[in-house]
Amino acid sequence: MGGGCAKGRKRILLTGGGFALTAMLTFHASLPALWTDPFGRFAELVRTFASHPKHAHNLFQGEWLYSVDGLPFDYLPVWVGITTPPAVLLLALAGAVALAWRGLRRPHDILRNGALRFGLLLAALPAVTNVAIVVLENNVYENWRHLYYLYAPLLLLAIIGLHQLVSIPHGPWPRVGAYALGGAAVAVTVVSMVRIHPYQQPNYFNVLTDRTTPERLIARYDPSAAPWDFIRSTLTDIAGDHPAGKLSPDFRDQHRLLWPDDRKRFAITRDFRSGERNFYVLAPADCLAASPSSLLRVGRLYASTHSCVVDPVAYFGRLRREALADPVVRSVYAIRRDGRLLTYARDGCPLDDVVGESTRFFLHVIPADVNAVRPAWRRPNIRRHGFDNLDYALWSGSARIDGNCVAAILLPDYPIAAVRTGQYTNDGVLWEANIAFAEEAPDYAAARREALASDPIARSVYDVHLAGRALTYVRDGCTDEEADARFLLHVVPADAGDLPEHRREHGFDNLDFALAARGARIDGNCVAVARLPDYPVATVRTGQYDDTGALWTAEFALPDGER
Repeated sequence: MGGGCAKGRKRILLTGGGFALTAMLTFHASLPALWTDPFGRFAELVRTFASHPKHAHNLFQGEWLYSVDGLPFDYLPVWVGITTPPAVLLLALAGAVALAWRGLRRPHDILRNGALRFGLLLAALPAVTNVAIVVLENNVYENWRHLYYLYAPLLLLAIIGLHQLVSIPHGPWPRVGAYALGGAAVAVTVVSMVRIHPYQQPNYFNVLTDRTTPERLIARYDPSAAPWDFIRSTLTDIAGDHPAGKLSPDFRDQHRLLWPDDRKRFAITRDFRSGERNFYVLAPADCLAASPSSLLRVGRLYASTHSCVVDPVAYFGRLRREALADPVVRSVYAIRRDGRLLTYARDGCPLDDVVGESTRFFLHVIPADVNAVRPAWRRPNIRRHGFDNLDYALWSGSARIDGNCVAAILLPDYPIAAVRTGQYTNDGVLWEANIAFAEEAPDYAAARREALASDPIARSVYDVHLAGRALTYVRDGCTDEEADARFLLHVVPADAGDLPEHRREHGFDNLDFALAARGARIDGNCVAVARLPDYPVATVRTGQYDDTGALWTAEFALPDGER
């Protein structure tokens, strides 16, 4: 008997030792960095993994957290809770409670029963991990993706919970409920996969989080809606819609994801020509400034537009015409300001302006109040330099259309004192322009409250309120599609001589604007603010329009004291 036990122990030791030696040799061979100093380098790797040297920020419950400063205790539980199917959470909780109850009732079973020990280890792993990342201030960022290994224990606990529930001997109903809960977990996952497809990169958010509006979700948690899946699916659709001929998209190198025959048809460019099949990807904010006629495809997820494809000739062509007709700055580039939208236009420009590295734009935004800048983690850098650096954003929003260069960007929505912009090379600044913002970006929530306290001067789809020289447009219960709204605003002066020279032949001042440039959607309600000119005004005609014409209009004269 004793000899048999000794042989068994020896066999276990030899097997375990062989496995450990094999694992160590495999790990050592797979990491050449360990060859020179196996133990020292391994310790260094462990330290690096424990606190990855990356300065990142986490959007958590509406606040930006600096990753190297550590995380609150509820960070991991909340992220797991809102991104895991609820049925899985309930079954995993049932499994953990059943294991803990069995361990408390019969502690000696923990030493004898390997399955129970394994189950308790699964239940303890998430809690121990959470304590470790909080106490050791591990550098965790971009939701809980560094801790996804915890999802496997959750699934195993859910299976244990399902097994415990179906094993309840008191009638068939507990078993039916358990199977229904397990089926719900699978069904929710399948439905979510179908609904999110082809956007596989972003997080899944469950019903514990309000996903109805961007303000409820996107402003509180980062969905990590990386555009790669959007671009891949878009390229596939474009290739299918146009089975022959060359295609000219601005998609960097994501066309490599396509089949070879389709890949050859894509000529990646930012130099577009009229009459060709052109496609351009805009950032989420810039999508809101695009007219419906130029939109070819929109990617929305969880009530948020995270990318869109436009016809660059139509999109940039319109912006170029507007910039050349009514610029606030005339230099190498004509620059037009429409609320928060800046447009740059230059005729007969070199291709290097949009694709090269030798000539680059700079865009420095000087906030009127640094404390109003969001997210808050950007404030220290702005205080250090005195401005918000948006150079790259401007360069990425540019294109060359029929030999003419255009660039456009939506400025941040915090109050702005001035903007300094221009172009530079390694040898210095080529040209520079300063744009003073006489009016600060309004607090749209406050503007809506103030407007609702008075009677509107005009009623329609939007109620229009007048306060001094500002018109406030208010609409309750507007949809996501309203984010693309465009308003007409035609001002007839009391004296035609007050009109800008290029508008005198028309008899009115054209101050049309987009909701994205001068407004916002707050808690499902739309609000926009437009200032009237300082000269005496006779009448105002306003409304909304799209490519089919006017959607609604209103015309009114200003009260005597406001003209």
